[in-house]
Amino acid sequence: MAAAWLAVCRARFEEDYGSRPHIVILLADNVGWASVGFHRPPELPAREVHTPNIDALAAEGMELARAYWYKFCSPSRSALLSGRLPFHVNTFNDDPTMVGQGIPVGMTLMPEVLKRAGYATHFVGKWHVGMASRSKQIPVARGFDSSLGYFHSNNNYYDSRRGQGCGVAVDLWDGEAPSRLNGTDYEERFFCDRTVKIVREHDPASPLFAYHAFHTSCVGWNATTDDLNLQPAWDWYAKFPFIDDDDRRKNVAMVALMDACVGRIVGELKATGLWARSLVVWSSDNGGAVHAGGGSNVYPLKGGYFNNWEGGIRAPALLAGGFLSMSKIRTPAVLEGFVHAADWLSTFAYLAGVDPTDEAARAAGLPPIDSLNVWPLITGANRTSPRVEWPLTPLSERFGEEHTELVGGDAAYMLAPYKLIVGDKIAQANWCGQIHPNTSVLWDSVNDFTNCSWAPDEGKYGCLYDVVDDPTEHHDLAALMPEKAYELYTRLRDAQARFFDPDRGPPQEAACRLANTSGWWQPWLP
Repeated sequence: MAAAWLAVCRARFEEDYGSRPHIVILLADNVGWASVGFHRPPELPAREVHTPNIDALAAEGMELARAYWYKFCSPSRSALLSGRLPFHVNTFNDDPTMVGQGIPVGMTLMPEVLKRAGYATHFVGKWHVGMASRSKQIPVARGFDSSLGYFHSNNNYYDSRRGQGCGVAVDLWDGEAPSRLNGTDYEERFFCDRTVKIVREHDPASPLFAYHAFHTSCVGWNATTDDLNLQPAWDWYAKFPFIDDDDRRKNVAMVALMDACVGRIVGELKATGLWARSLVVWSSDNGGAVHAGGGSNVYPLKGGYFNNWEGGIRAPALLAGGFLSMSKIRTPAVLEGFVHAADWLSTFAYLAGVDPTDEAARAAGLPPIDSLNVWPLITGANRTSPRVEWPLTPLSERFGEEHTELVGGDAAYMLAPYKLIVGDKIAQANWCGQIHPNTSVLWDSVNDFTNCSWAPDEGKYGCLYDVVDDPTEHHDLAALMPEKAYELYTRLRDAQARFFDPDRGPPQEAACRLANTSGWWQPWLP
């Protein structure tokens, strides 16, 4: 069956496009809806959003108006690379010193799928999906030909160090060995240098897959306080003295540097002639960090990073590249159909002419892929998206169980256009202003709660929103549409039976010992 699928797929693709595209994923971190120029709120001065390169890509390419991710970091990356909904791969930002952190080793990842079609595969930046085993979990063990990046959720932008309970070490890894680039430059800069070099040296005769995972505008680890804070490049910070709020100024500076790197990568694709056959995805990995110390803005959406409000899971995103013009797409364009992070695996597999079915996972008894091919939606061959339904977070979230994240507390289910959120005390239940954060109005988002309890006997049916007609989630429909709320709750309850929640093991002292003796966070198992 797989062989037949592959033959049909390849024949259709070659008839339409001729050869495989170069695929470049530029994944930003915590960039809010209103933190890019093509979503700039009208009251925010234009000089306070500096993303000219990303804006140009949106103008000449295709904005993905409903790009959905998880509400925070590691699960989003797990979904992208594995082609699974976070519900079926990973819903936690676990400690990387846990053996089972991130993506199970039995799952086949995107670079492994694309290598079957002859792709050269390269990774740069934030990994955050597992590091325990040298032969099974680091990027070059999971299908990448080369890698330069770090393993934790974040490290220090200036010297690449990271503390993790038992000690402090450099978190920067190049291929199969520690990188010595730490402290030589602001980290985002030498990450950008590496991806530009990969593009420059790539043989255009073979297809390229490059995954560049920025950590802009995520906070970095602070050795002085053993805490997290925004860490801009100070030359970029100096460009925005007119921004009065310091968190917003730092965030804008970090996003601006990220935009400059996007411009460098795109410029190199064009200089080398690869752009004509390139398909570039730029997206944030979740919504913006609107809480104190985050500096981001998701106006006009509700909530932010860490919660299932639209501001936490609906990310700014776009498609660009010369390959779009081969696909008979009218540009500029805005794609309104739903696209989940997990859907890129099947979409890219279709373009590469390979079967995305994960036989290794099936043999290991692991969940199959959830990924759906959205290329017919992108090209206009289909008017509606195949992605209309998915569980966001499990019912256990509403009870505040051990793994529930910082503000969490919200189980959720999407059945387009409706979204049901369930929880007794859900934070960030409000909205940013057009200029957020600012020195005049403080929104303490993590202490701004609402009650979305599920208690039908008391007339409470969670919180239900039509996110198409009411994208800002101002109108809770649960009391008006209890039958619809019941339908989504039943689907969430049924999905709970398939929630993938293996024992990922405790933090390992062996990881700490090796980090402390060697000076680098690294795999401690063969």
